[in-house]
Amino acid sequence: IGGLFGLGVEHILTGLDHLLFLIGLLLVGGRVRSLLAVITAFTLAHSITLGLALLDVFSLPPSFVEPAIALSVAYVAIENWFVKDAEKRWRLTFAFGLLHGFGFAGALGRLTVPPSEVPLALFLFNLGVEVGQLLVLAVVLPAIYLFRRRPWFRQTGVRILSALIAVLALYWFIARIFGSP
Repeated sequence: IGGLFGLGVEHILTGLDHLLFLIGLLLVGGRVRSLLAVITAFTLAHSITLGLALLDVFSLPPSFVEPAIALSVAYVAIENWFVKDAEKRWRLTFAFGLLHGFGFAGALGRLTVPPSEVPLALFLFNLGVEVGQLLVLAVVLPAIYLFRRRPWFRQTGVRILSALIAVLALYWFIARIFGSP
């Protein structure tokens, strides 16, 4: 149980798909309050499905979840071409957070956690995930705000970075469908 906090941090910091999902959400910018609502909605949702999966109440097979996570990353990146800010994106991230929670469950599913320790395991892993996300926010958000001051970045830079994220995510989708690493 003791290593679950570290596993949560590691899962975010080494999970390129989760990192690009977060970065994709932040690229459009917006008020800090809106961006925090986006991250909080994601956290609440993935906590729900992670708990359901760990308690064996409901889960989805990795063969569905992993390609769907890749598509969620692509969707966010493509949506960046059309949205102006993160004001109402919390709804989207809640829905995608439900999906990502099943992916997090895959990371935890390899561990044997007695049912009586599931609440603590869930708390520690989620806390680690949140700390990992906050570390990413602490590094990425100031850079995004700095770049968003420049008109070329708001008009072109966000689209270029979003297109790169979308292409990579679509590659992951195809690789995950066909079983490639």
